[in-house]
Amino acid sequence: MSSDRLHQPPPDHAPPLHAVRPAVPPHPDDAAGFARVLRRRDFRYLWAAQCGSQLAQNFIQFALLVVVYDLTGLTTAVAAVAVAFTFPGVLLSAPAGVYADRHDKRSLMMLTNLLRAGLLVLIPVSQLAPFLQHQAWPLLVITFLFSSVGQVFAPAEAASIPSLVSREQIQGAMSLFMTTVIFTLMLGSVLAPVCLILFGDLVPFYIAAVLFALAALSCWRIGSSLRAVSPGAGPQTHVFQEFQDGVSILRRSAGLRWGMIQLGLALIMVFTIYALGAPYLQKVLHRSPNDISIVLIPAMFGLVAMAGVLGQHLISLPRRSLTVIAFFTTGTCLLAMGILPPVFQAVGISGLLIPAVVLLALAFGCALGAILIPAFTVLQEGTTEESRGRIFGGVFTVINASIALPLLAFGGAADLSHSVDGVVDVFGALVVSAGLVYRFVFWDRLLVLDQPAGVDATSRGAPDSP
Repeated sequence: MSSDRLHQPPPDHAPPLHAVRPAVPPHPDDAAGFARVLRRRDFRYLWAAQCGSQLAQNFIQFALLVVVYDLTGLTTAVAAVAVAFTFPGVLLSAPAGVYADRHDKRSLMMLTNLLRAGLLVLIPVSQLAPFLQHQAWPLLVITFLFSSVGQVFAPAEAASIPSLVSREQIQGAMSLFMTTVIFTLMLGSVLAPVCLILFGDLVPFYIAAVLFALAALSCWRIGSSLRAVSPGAGPQTHVFQEFQDGVSILRRSAGLRWGMIQLGLALIMVFTIYALGAPYLQKVLHRSPNDISIVLIPAMFGLVAMAGVLGQHLISLPRRSLTVIAFFTTGTCLLAMGILPPVFQAVGISGLLIPAVVLLALAFGCALGAILIPAFTVLQEGTTEESRGRIFGGVFTVINASIALPLLAFGGAADLSHSVDGVVDVFGALVVSAGLVYRFVFWDRLLVLDQPAGVDATSRGAPDSP
């Protein structure tokens, strides 16, 4: 923000800007690619904070599920842990995004990481207190507080990325961001059970607390100011009014709305596969549910591979074309996962079924990355430093709300029908149908995905609403 604008008297109510203004000006050396992005010193520290905090969070989620189940022996207690993790996101992500727009994101990220480290230390401490030993409810309360604090970190982190790289590097930065999300998820799920076996139920919480402390240190080393508006420089409005400003931005920008819709659909696919993975292995592939890695690891590698390809700008297709192809690919992979098992068994080649499923999961992950990463990039490019936090607060609200839908709908359908492969086929058909709708109903409106940031569909005469 220029000094002239900072010294202008604030209007009674100034709507947020809509055209993006990158905090770091372009430079001839700012080419695409992970290596170029990581040359940015402050971005490296932000990325290190992301690595530490997300590894700690994924690590601790698995550890909590195991510890609570060991304490209670109840599946409902494990479900309560999942609710304690996700429910704060539905309630708090949007106001947390508004709060991130008002304050210095660097300080917020540093403070929330320190608070999460402190809360994790309380878990083993609670198990040492005589009146709290062997009780699960203190862990649930701490988990709820831990997740609530994390809702401030998530939009502040996501909204900081465009302020630390040039505009040409945003897609590369988002690809690295998504690669890190997937890699830390995979690494956390591997390290947590090993740590529990080697060190017992309490040590993992100390390890995660140290990781959060290191993430806080990385945030502290960021030298750039991540405050969108200087104190007292902007209009003093109520949090609810600023949230309404975010809604107004979405209402005026067809590109942002399509980005959020695309992100929501991709996340529904992610969590539906997560919900159906264990019963699919048990009832269709006749393997142990513990062999979920047969599906998840190839899918994760596929997503990481696509993140690398997009981060290096190796695909020149327009985003709307890439999205439609990705929907068709993911839907076709799901249909094949439901259709092939009985076919392979009927023709006597069941031994080839697992390799076929691995290849399909790999292709599914690649296509999923082609949906997720452009969606995040559109949201980054189409928001301003002043409004990015509240937009991503809304994004993470969508993320947390999207978890419940597939778990309830498709999980319940699999239990009632006793035909997991049939449910997978239905889901695949719905995804293919979404691709058809994108191509033949909304094709012209999807032009906004490829327009320069700040150019609204309405300014080109295109229909505004999705």
